[in-house]
Amino acid sequence: MTKSEQEQNEAVQQLRQEFGELKITLETEFLKQFLIARSWNIKDAKEQLENTIAWRKENNVDMHPVTTMDNKLPLLYPIRGFSCLPDGNLEVHPNISESVLRIYRWMGGSCLHKTDNDGCPIYIERLGHHAAKEIAKYATSEEVSNYHTGCNEFLHRVIMKDCSKKAGKHINRETVIFDCTGMGWHQLHMPALYYIKAVSDTDQKYYPETLNKLYLINAPSAFVMVWKIVKGWLDPGTLEKIQILGKDFKDVLLKQIPPGNLPTFLGGQCTCSHMPGGCVPSQILKNIPIMEPNDGNENVSTAYCTSIMEKGKTDEIIRGPPFFQETKLK
Repeated sequence: MTKSEQEQNEAVQQLRQEFGELKITLETEFLKQFLIARSWNIKDAKEQLENTIAWRKENNVDMHPVTTMDNKLPLLYPIRGFSCLPDGNLEVHPNISESVLRIYRWMGGSCLHKTDNDGCPIYIERLGHHAAKEIAKYATSEEVSNYHTGCNEFLHRVIMKDCSKKAGKHINRETVIFDCTGMGWHQLHMPALYYIKAVSDTDQKYYPETLNKLYLINAPSAFVMVWKIVKGWLDPGTLEKIQILGKDFKDVLLKQIPPGNLPTFLGGQCTCSHMPGGCVPSQILKNIPIMEPNDGNENVSTAYCTSIMEKGKTDEIIRGPPFFQETKLK
């Protein structure tokens, strides 16, 4: 549904008034996310936003620790090309929970890798190399969901703010590339697919309209069956942003992403040769060593160890930048 700028501003103002006096700042662009997700229906947008605020409060999401230059917490997944933090990988560190290392062991590889032409961060995942059965066997849905929430909070509270400053405009969406190379019938594993459903439900309920574009590339015939299941879990607005491509994906990606920001295996020019694992580290593809947890990695379902999660409740440095706050552009 297309709205004029005046109509959008009026809807935002009306939605803001619905909440009265809150102790948090609701950004205009943040309110727009909920309005767009609910087709500009004020009542539905209010309900979703109320549910989101309640979910964040009930689960202490606002207090979730996030990596910053000041607190020097270990990364939950690899990053490349951002000003707020040096390039880095997920590593065996005593503040990281054993469950995060266990989950990442069976992922095909992932990385938050530079920005696209819109200024949005790019998330790349080697989806086709995921050991789906092992993830479902060795990790619980709670562990996967908690890990995903930790990654989401870092993305939106740290990386998005960094991208906003760099672009000189509000950035609240990411561009995603799922590389399906290597995907086979072993990926059609329902317990693992239900983990994907849990993650997508969280994103659509509590992080609406945060997807810029999603490219599924090198999609084989086996993907057709997986897609028939997964697309039923997605909102129409999300489906509109998804492009499914076979081997002829290079030109499409390069229209959205500068060659220097796109890995060579995706048709770009970047190798990240200065980093172990290059652009997308992967234990399954063996471009980095297997990361074995040790006694210092606490076996808990949270992304960080208990002491760090508890510190986030009282220590603003550990907690990092707040979620509900106006982004000041310089």
